[in-house]
Amino acid sequence: MSPPPGPAQRVPGRLLRGGVFYGTLTAIALVSAIPLIWALTSSLRPDDEIFRYTTRLSWKTLLPIGGTVQNFREILFEDRFARFFANSLFVAGSTVTLGLLVNSLAAFGFARFTFRGQKALFGLVLITFMVPFEVIVLPLYLVVRSMGWLDTYRALIVPAVPDAFSIFLIRQFMAKLPQDMFEAGRVDGATWWDLYWRIALPNVKPALITASLLLFLRQWDAFFWPLVATSSLELTVIQVALTKYMTEFITYWGRLLAGSMLATIPIVVLFFVLQKYYVQSVTSTGIKG
Repeated sequence: MSPPPGPAQRVPGRLLRGGVFYGTLTAIALVSAIPLIWALTSSLRPDDEIFRYTTRLSWKTLLPIGGTVQNFREILFEDRFARFFANSLFVAGSTVTLGLLVNSLAAFGFARFTFRGQKALFGLVLITFMVPFEVIVLPLYLVVRSMGWLDTYRALIVPAVPDAFSIFLIRQFMAKLPQDMFEAGRVDGATWWDLYWRIALPNVKPALITASLLLFLRQWDAFFWPLVATSSLELTVIQVALTKYMTEFITYWGRLLAGSMLATIPIVVLFFVLQKYYVQSVTSTGIKG
């Protein structure tokens, strides 16, 4: 009977399995990145060269043959794309700022207060997260119109501030904070605002950052509501602006792809900067209900 393999004999097997696993993940990531790489290289080509090498995949498909920055120059300096980019940044940034305050206050109330109907009210909040936006777009439009907010920044920002998922996420983190921390604060004379601002918020930073990231992405990618709520060129956001390159008779592929590449920059930057907080929040959210 042969002895069981020792640690030195098991190491090569683990290395092999790890190499196969990570090699497979790398291959999947590279294949998934092909459309993005093609879009980037195509944005650096003249319109008549964009689909020239797409019949059969080759190295020419993914390299900017005949590269030019003309598409970027045209959308930035001739099409007022910088203005649309700034509009999206302002709308998304304002929504995140107000949304963090409103949603974290609601989460604090659900996590630290006990009152009649609390579970039912929290369940109602979660139900709103599952309602498709198309169901409420008409009532929302009528409310915004009655308030005189159509074609204003308020119409783009205020309806997006309350967010059920942000409330749920932050509430889950706050519910796990030790009760002793809050009791000690009350003994020291802290107000409820002090408990919220000085104790609760600093200890749920991963949830706050993740909620901010998701709110920003939702507003940055918003298309339907900005299209409905605004009509002036001065308030056009980047997703609506991209559709202007697709007309009934022709699509300006070079400008469309160049604009799409510019639109991905904030998303990519935010994800790489904040991804560790996102992972922390995802792995911690469901620990306590």
